[in-house]
Amino acid sequence: MRRYWSLLSLLALFAVATGTDAAPGSGDRPLPMLNAEMSYQGPIAHRVAFIAELGEELSVGDIQHLIRTAPHRLERTDARVLTRGVNAGAIWITADILNLNDAPVTRRLTVRTGWLDRVDFYFLGNGRPVRRLAGGDSLPVYQRFLGKRIATADHAFHPGVTRLMLRVETADPLVVPFYFSSPEDAHEREQFETAFHSFVYGGMLALAVYNLLLFAGLRRRRYLYYFLFMLAFVAMTAAYNGIGMALFWPSAQVWQQWAPPLLILCFAFTGLAFATSFLQTRRRRRRLYRLTQMVCSAYLCAFAACYFLGERGWAMWLALSLAPVFTLLMLYLGISSWLSGMQSARYYLLGTVASATGASVTALTVSGLVGYSRLGYYAVDIGMVLDAMLLALALADLVRRTHNARVAAERRAQVDHLTGLENRRGFVPVAQSLWGLVKRKNRDMCVAMIDIDHFKAINDQFGHATGDRVLRGIARVLDNSRRHGDLLARWGGEEFVLLLPETDLEEACQVAERLRQNVEALTVREGADRIQCTVSIGVANRDSEDVSLDKTLVMADQALYQAKMEGRNRVCAGPTTGTPVKAASA
Repeated sequence: MRRYWSLLSLLALFAVATGTDAAPGSGDRPLPMLNAEMSYQGPIAHRVAFIAELGEELSVGDIQHLIRTAPHRLERTDARVLTRGVNAGAIWITADILNLNDAPVTRRLTVRTGWLDRVDFYFLGNGRPVRRLAGGDSLPVYQRFLGKRIATADHAFHPGVTRLMLRVETADPLVVPFYFSSPEDAHEREQFETAFHSFVYGGMLALAVYNLLLFAGLRRRRYLYYFLFMLAFVAMTAAYNGIGMALFWPSAQVWQQWAPPLLILCFAFTGLAFATSFLQTRRRRRRLYRLTQMVCSAYLCAFAACYFLGERGWAMWLALSLAPVFTLLMLYLGISSWLSGMQSARYYLLGTVASATGASVTALTVSGLVGYSRLGYYAVDIGMVLDAMLLALALADLVRRTHNARVAAERRAQVDHLTGLENRRGFVPVAQSLWGLVKRKNRDMCVAMIDIDHFKAINDQFGHATGDRVLRGIARVLDNSRRHGDLLARWGGEEFVLLLPETDLEEACQVAERLRQNVEALTVREGADRIQCTVSIGVANRDSEDVSLDKTLVMADQALYQAKMEGRNRVCAGPTTGTPVKAASA
């Protein structure tokens, strides 16, 4: 008898190792058998059988009866994860667990999906009462076995055969990644998932808070929408993987069951709000902006109808159907903005491709339309991490371009468009800065005011176009004649101003005289006429501690007036505290 027992044990182990069914006997189809000593790596839906409920809810006794009398109801799959789509009802997973040892073997059974409504574990056999362990979103966290976010059961399998039955029910996508492993392996898996979610959520929340601070400081709506977009993603994933209920709403079963579809819609809406704000769709593409608003309003009304009718399955279908619509809208917004010349849209477009692809792959995976894979299940998280990084680059690029445009606009406002020299707005801040520096060091500083002689007569005789040519020619001569470090600007009309740092009055008069001579040598042709121009220059210096730039400019202007009175085409200079005196003349 012992010899036959050894042979039967070898045959049982062979069946477990190969994953095949034993030959049916007495018209009954035996269940697949798992080895209690093994810790299976990965989900094992392909190693078990399942029965789908057709209509009314079945009990453990009903399933036992079906196994004996209707073995054709037992189904098998080659997939490692069982997927049945949205609102697919309930299924029973069943298998026999064989323990050939003399001592019990503890194994942890886990269904690693966080949104399932009800997961009930049943253990039968060895003459012991049926053991039932319950989990799922319909129970508060504290009523679940081990109090975990996902359905988990630890069971000590006694020697012999124990029948396992697992009933899973949900109105959401029926995705059942069923694990049968040692508590140690399960703990390592949980640690990996914790690290993964910590990385994803940590990065997203950091970006969200950063953009909230940018919004508080800059008051730009795109930063607020980006903050809401990141926050909606974190809330959405926390809801459907069970982290939200485990940490924040452990007793809110109704909210947990409606949160996934609602937060998926919020995620899409805030993403579109950010996109239309970032890409300035309301201003650039009004029709597209209105179409986006209409789509969001239609989905929101449809969800409200599902809620009031209590059709949670339809609400989830609605939310999942938004994924391709959301993808197409986001891509079209990015492509149209890029083609219209918005350079920052390229980062947005790349990020949108990453997040939209990830969201679509995950939606197709959990809805059962494509085969389940771990990469597909986490595709939305991976895509959003890439999207967040690329959108951060897009915002940074937009900030850089905005800053450069503002600097360029400020620069244009400080430059005289006719001569290309600094204007009064550009001259004064730089001159005041240099004046303060020279004053602290108690060094010399002079100012020269330059006026074109008889410029009104040139305009009256030859016209303003020729007058502009004369202005540009004189500005070019003055700019080429000034020393390196001197600050030249058009003061207004036909007047120019020259700031001469580290220069005493005598040296400033020499520089002014060279400028006067170079302008006098300038000839501007107007048809057969040759226009020769001259300038009058007044020079003043900083000769005491309490002399300001404004006062020196006034005294230089008085010296210029003196040069005009004395016949023009000359340089006059004087101290800021005295009467201007003639320094040089033609």
